[in-house]
Amino acid sequence: MTEPLIAADSIDFSVKEKVILRSVYVDAVPGTITALVGRSGAGKSTLFWIMVGLKRAQSGQVCWAGMRLERPRLHALARLGLAFGPDRPFLSPGLSTADHLRMIDGNAGGLGVDEWIDRPTGTLSGGEQRLSEIAVLLGCRPRVLVLDEPFRGLAPAVRDRIADVLRQAAAAGVAVLYADHDVTQVHNTADRLFSMENGMTRRVEGFKERPLHEWYHAWPQ
Repeated sequence: MTEPLIAADSIDFSVKEKVILRSVYVDAVPGTITALVGRSGAGKSTLFWIMVGLKRAQSGQVCWAGMRLERPRLHALARLGLAFGPDRPFLSPGLSTADHLRMIDGNAGGLGVDEWIDRPTGTLSGGEQRLSEIAVLLGCRPRVLVLDEPFRGLAPAVRDRIADVLRQAAAAGVAVLYADHDVTQVHNTADRLFSMENGMTRRVEGFKERPLHEWYHAWPQ
């Protein structure tokens, strides 16, 4: 199997005396879609923020192409080829999708946003805005795409469109990593799976053929 392009290894993170992450590991492999699944509050967003350099862990390491990054920072990772979509709107509401794409010299070919590409993103529906965000991230031509809860709160038809876009990105060689707690969406979209519970992760092999209770909400409390 192709080696991971980005990996977070043995990550520990606490706030005061509350342990959020304990010896966590997750990675993303080129040409695949990897899901990090866990209930709300499990620590998925915290792990992603550490992984992309927006938070600093107490211990552990983030590696890029097998090399340890002494101090991961988002701008440096972006230069290496990482694009990150947080779990909140991040496009400027007064600018259109086309405006954002022009700033990065990107295009939205084949991503299905042409209908609203010239409208200010602040006027778009939730689904249109999410598709535009992903179009802008992919317009950066990333090697790794990390998305925090990209399907949350969206209609099934929009979820299907986003899943198709992620599959296209993976087919083009991008390492896609996203977090979710909707097991049906994960089952239908992901190629690889990490399950998170109680601040820890485990890799789940063959998750599409295994009963749900074996890999979700089944860890000891």
